[in-house]
Amino acid sequence: MIKLKNMIPLYQVFDSLFPLGSYSLSNGMETYTQRGIVHDRASLTDYLISQLYIIPFGDLGVAVKAAQGVDFVILDDLSSAMKQPFEIRLGSEKLGNRLLKVLGRFADYPGLSAFGDAIKEGRCEGHYPVVIGLLVRDLEIDIGKAMELYAYTLLSVMANHAVTRVPLGQIHAQPALYDAMAFIPEAVQKALDASLDDLGVSGCGFDLRAIQHETLFGRLFSS
Repeated sequence: MIKLKNMIPLYQVFDSLFPLGSYSLSNGMETYTQRGIVHDRASLTDYLISQLYIIPFGDLGVAVKAAQGVDFVILDDLSSAMKQPFEIRLGSEKLGNRLLKVLGRFADYPGLSAFGDAIKEGRCEGHYPVVIGLLVRDLEIDIGKAMELYAYTLLSVMANHAVTRVPLGQIHAQPALYDAMAFIPEAVQKALDASLDDLGVSGCGFDLRAIQHETLFGRLFSS
C-alpha cells in the first residue's frame, strides 16, 4: 500500500462525501435554528466565530495534542469527560472508530494502529479528534496548517447544517463562513499554545443546546 506523507489524505478525510456519516451530526445546531437564535447571515457568523473561541480548548486542542505526541489514552479519556451531551460524546466515538476502520484499508499508520489496539483492549473509546491528531502525526505534516484545515471543516459542517434548517441559502451561508474563516489562524494558534490543563474549558451554552437537542420534536439530525 502507498503511504502518503503530505496534506492530500486530509482533503479526502474531510471531504463531505467521505463515508463517515458526519452529515447526520448537527452538534446542537438544530436547537439554535429551531429557537430562532441562528436565523440569518449575521447570527450564523456570530455562531461560527463563537465556536472558534471555544474549540481551541475542545476538539481542536485535543487534535493538536495528539499530533504533538501526547498520550492518546489521556486525550481520549479527556474527550469523554469534556463532552457532556451524550449524543455529542457518542457521535465523536462513532466517527473516530469509523475513520480508523476506513483508514486501515489505505495504509499502515503506526499511531492509528496503536490507538485501534487500545480501543480493542478497552483502554480507549476512539474519539474523532484523537484520530485526526494521530493521522496528522503519522503523515508527518505541519500541525498548524493541518489544524487550519480541520477548523475550517468544523465550521463548514455547521454552516451547511444551518442551511438545511433555516430559510438561509448558501448565498448567505458561504459569506458567513468566509467572515468566520478570518479567525481560524488565531484559533489554531491558541490550540498550539494551550497546555493539557487548558483543555476542557467548556462552552456551556453550546453544551446546553446540544443536550436540549436530544429531546427536540421533529428533529432531522442525531446530535
